[in-house]
Amino acid sequence: MQRNVPVWPQIIYGLMMLIPICILLWIIFRYAINLPYWDDYLVQEHLLNLKTGSLRQKAGHLFDQHWEHRIVWTRIIFAAYTKITGSLNYYNLPFIGFAGLLTLLGILVAVFRLLRLPPGYFLPVPFMLFTLQSHENLIWGMASIQNFWILAFAAGAFYLIAQNSLTGRLLALGMGVMATFTSGNGALVLIAGLLVLAYQKQWRFMGVWALVTLGCLAGYFTNYQRITFFPSPFNYPFIDWIKAFFVFLGAFADPYPYSGSAALGYENPLWLTMLLGAIVVGSAFFFVLRYRYTWLANEQTPLLTFCLGCLLFLLATTTITVYSRVGFAGPAYMLQGRYKIYSPFALSVVYLLWIHTVRTHMLRPIGLISALVIVQSLLSDYLCLEGIINQHRRTVAEYFNYIVNTPAERQLAIQQVFRSTEQPFFMPEVPVLSNKHLLEAPVTSQLDTFAEQRFMYNMTKDNAVNPTVDLPTDGSYLLFKSPHHTYLFPARPVRPAPAAISGFDSYFTKDHFYGQVLKEKLAPGQYRIGILTNQNHQLRLAMTNRSVIFTSL
Repeated sequence: MQRNVPVWPQIIYGLMMLIPICILLWIIFRYAINLPYWDDYLVQEHLLNLKTGSLRQKAGHLFDQHWEHRIVWTRIIFAAYTKITGSLNYYNLPFIGFAGLLTLLGILVAVFRLLRLPPGYFLPVPFMLFTLQSHENLIWGMASIQNFWILAFAAGAFYLIAQNSLTGRLLALGMGVMATFTSGNGALVLIAGLLVLAYQKQWRFMGVWALVTLGCLAGYFTNYQRITFFPSPFNYPFIDWIKAFFVFLGAFADPYPYSGSAALGYENPLWLTMLLGAIVVGSAFFFVLRYRYTWLANEQTPLLTFCLGCLLFLLATTTITVYSRVGFAGPAYMLQGRYKIYSPFALSVVYLLWIHTVRTHMLRPIGLISALVIVQSLLSDYLCLEGIINQHRRTVAEYFNYIVNTPAERQLAIQQVFRSTEQPFFMPEVPVLSNKHLLEAPVTSQLDTFAEQRFMYNMTKDNAVNPTVDLPTDGSYLLFKSPHHTYLFPARPVRPAPAAISGFDSYFTKDHFYGQVLKEKLAPGQYRIGILTNQNHQLRLAMTNRSVIFTSL
């Protein structure tokens, strides 16, 4: 039975649970911008296919492959938004994605209510789910919709199956289908659902579910083009695959925004993420073994059924993500911001199982867990603000590259689905910044260091201008100028120290930057490098004596 809890503690716990949600909402309000970012350009370009052709052709285009995904849900949202408002708005789209994260939390609240425990027991869950560790998803339109809603669909499907009713199973099947065409791991919801139905001994409905699953898989892989240019996972030994598996599930233990070559001045605590991941996996197997009698005795409960489905989905997702992504940069690549939501989801499921098991007999450990989670969550928010600011700057710089290097007639066509309401700082100077005369401009500045790697150029400079928390687009940018193309890349401001708690006024150092330019963003050619400074609403361009020749990756 639920214990009688005074009203005021419940209100206090409720307000505390709102803290991480409000932090993320404020971040989106503050740093989202009505400009596309990265794959947003591909999605909005694809929307033009929905402007012509028959209804059947338009429906078919919704299922077109996007890398290794079928992103029907994302395209529906983008198309519906365009139809209703007349233009995409990349400031508002992340809020639609964020609604998926709120939906996931709502489902976990519903599961927690089955335990009939005081609300304070639920406190760690929102602090795990709502952190800036997911900074890549928060202000990126398509990523927020894809990566948050896939978890909402998965959790929703297993919650509905757990109701053990025909209506619930039919609705769950619909969510499983939606998940399949939301992200590359979505079909795992249907596959895990089959095992959950077996756990419930719903043998007849398993046949229906299996037929729908086979149909979805057939549709998913019809005309599927395998991505052949991604690095092979066999570039790394099998032991790194195992490490990556645990890193993916334990990523919540890493408070930093970047990993690998993007981690400046620090090393991610891989051992700690692997330890936490091992705890997640060990706990999952422990609970499966502990509650196996419920299957034998036909005593399945909604909570156990829900958690079983979620754990099966998460373990399978981890496996395919490791196989498809470990080749990029080894185990540390699993710490990408767009993947980090999976670790807190897994931890939340394990935590619900744990408090279901111990009930009210271990209040002190639960208090300790809550304290550790809250500290880690808030520390991550502070450190990963760097990732939000850098992504805001990349979004602005990418728009420069788009308007300078995209043919005018193509830009005119895109205006059917997107018309920017932003006026980035560089707009009045675009003709000057893209002028060929810059190739002959005198040298007025120099880079302090420059190094070429396989996939990028790295450079640093002292006595430079950096952004602030309040003025994220201020600071230094790297201009790459060739006879035919001009590209702008934001320099990365440097933190006083990797984990420095230096407040917000001194969040970045004032006079040193680090530049990372991905070669994949460049067209082949010879480029001269300049430094563009934006400060106090004034632009200053200084050309260096550094040139690079890029041919191909």
